[in-house]
Amino acid sequence: MSSIKRRKKGYLFNRKRYWYHVSTTLTKKKEKLIPWGTDKGFNRGGDEPEGKRICVAPSIEQCITAVPYALSTEFTIYRTKDKVKAKQAENIFDIYVTNEGWIQVPTEFVKIGILDFETVEQKMNVENVIPEAASRGHAHYSGKVLRWWERARINRFIKST
Repeated sequence: MSSIKRRKKGYLFNRKRYWYHVSTTLTKKKEKLIPWGTDKGFNRGGDEPEGKRICVAPSIEQCITAVPYALSTEFTIYRTKDKVKAKQAENIFDIYVTNEGWIQVPTEFVKIGILDFETVEQKMNVENVIPEAASRGHAHYSGKVLRWWERARINRFIKST
């Protein structure tokens, strides 16, 4: 990867911006998330670094690409309430695909809506959404998953609540 691309992606972490977070367990309209360690972060692989953090990404598609999921998943989509800085993730195999960031202080998030994979499948007339990449450990496949979600134009499937 060229230094130009690295610098450009690193720019995401040099300024405050809105960050996205997805959850299969949270449902409230507003959530104050507290950074969790590996012991509570159930979406983290065994090879991920230790440390308390809230995992975020600059887009919903990148969040979905960064987490393991089942084909019938329903995610609640959150965005930081305010623009905040995140630390660039380290030692994550698909960091240059997902642009994963870590927020390491308690942070307020607001609910954007619900993304139900069954709705995506019905409206796109596909049997299944693309299988997840987060458990596979291959950045190339993560890139394929991200491109699939971007082509799907995911925002049209998010149901406001």
